Amino acid sequence: MAEALLHHIDSRNFDAFSAGLSCGQVHSLAMEVMKEIGIDLSGKSPKSLTELKDEVFDFVITLDGITAGLDHSLTTADTVHWTFEDPLAVSNDVQLQRRAFRALRDQIAQRLRLFDIVHIRPGISEKTRFAEDHHTPAIHAQ
Repeated sequence: MAEALLHHIDSRNFDAFSAGLSCGQVHSLAMEVMKEIGIDLSGKSPKSLTELKDEVFDFVITLDGITAGLDHSLTTADTVHWTFEDPLAVSNDVQLQRRAFRALRDQIAQRLRLFDIVHIRPGISEKTRFAEDHHTPAIHAQ
């Protein structure tokens, strides 16, 4: 969700990649709540951290306490740790999980918008395609 949200918020200034400790399918509720805001996750599948080990990132953003505590061994200038609740841990009730996925989507989007403002907007004139040394920061969200 974080990769798709950052792409939606500011694909001009960020190349976002998402990976985790294990690979699997995107959860159906994640796909559902993202579709509600016009983002289609069908055909997307999470990458493993090992798939990105040779990439260089300006930022790595972790999204939970477990990942924050790991040595991810990715080459990065800055690592940012955000902690969100697991939407599946709230309940076994699908309606409550759906609500939790919506809340997670909105919380991640809000933080990414603020991240964008803090890291891009102050120096936007230096980061436009018209600037001499244009560089698009790469972000990895776990």
